[in-house]
Amino acid sequence: MSTTVTFKAVQRRFERSHNYRSKICTLSPRERQGMHGSHFALVKDNTVLDAGDLSAVERWCRAAGVLHQHETVVG
Repeated sequence: MSTTVTFKAVQRRFERSHNYRSKICTLSPRERQGMHGSHFALVKDNTVLDAGDLSAVERWCRAAGVLHQHETVVG
């Protein structure tokens, strides 16, 4: 059984785990055009490291150890 976690909650978890040096940002419609339609970006020191949808957010958070296997991110 999966537990849902809001995007904002995992965003805060991720930022705290990286001492606020890395963050997950929501892209504006204009920024999405430059990122092939991706809705989110992984940013460190004002550099975009990766971009993707909610499944990418889940992947980044799991890799950082802030999202458990039974948790699912919802927008």
